[in-house]
Amino acid sequence: MSVPLKGVAEKVRVPCFFGTAAPPEFTLHFPPEAVDFEQIDTQRDCMVMVDSAEETLSIAAAIAALQPPSVLNLIAREEVTHTQTRSYFRVDATTRVAASSLIPKEMAREGECWRLLGDTIDLSGSGLLCAFSEPLEQGTKVRIELTLPSSGMDMIKAFGHVVRCKKIEEGLYHAALHFDMIDAESQDKIMACCFELQRRYLRMRVQLQRSETAGSP
Repeated sequence: MSVPLKGVAEKVRVPCFFGTAAPPEFTLHFPPEAVDFEQIDTQRDCMVMVDSAEETLSIAAAIAALQPPSVLNLIAREEVTHTQTRSYFRVDATTRVAASSLIPKEMAREGECWRLLGDTIDLSGSGLLCAFSEPLEQGTKVRIELTLPSSGMDMIKAFGHVVRCKKIEEGLYHAALHFDMIDAESQDKIMACCFELQRRYLRMRVQLQRSETAGSP
């Protein structure tokens, strides 16, 4: 589920479990301490991604009520199409990424031309979360290059900006980058990669559950 938080433009993806339902109302249950309920923005819709063996169903829903510390009451508004999902659907993905300045080397003054190499943490059709060894200032315009961690290993190039950057520890910073300019073909390749990875994770989870069941006395 993509949860809207107060004062944060980009929604945070949190795993959860489906609870009771009396359409269009339903509940979701979160693991302990998975999300701070005091920070949830109830004025904005959230996006719920329901995994099944065949497909991923995406639903836009309004937050009807909070039941801290682990239950959300929601009202389904509409099923979201593949195109709409681009702005919401996010998956854990690790691959090399480069962020660099937009100013060409030959035109840059001292300090204006730079390039950071890092790794992605998650990925979506609208942006990515990355780990870098140095910080990036919020709002900075960047050139983004990454190789998708899917069977095609496609190279993606886009332009974007830094949404936020947080220091995790010395020499480790997490930066959220948003795509401002990306061609439709590249965005489709990113979405195909996200669905491929999610199906892979789902198969692994099913196999693990079967293994645990088989090993039970």
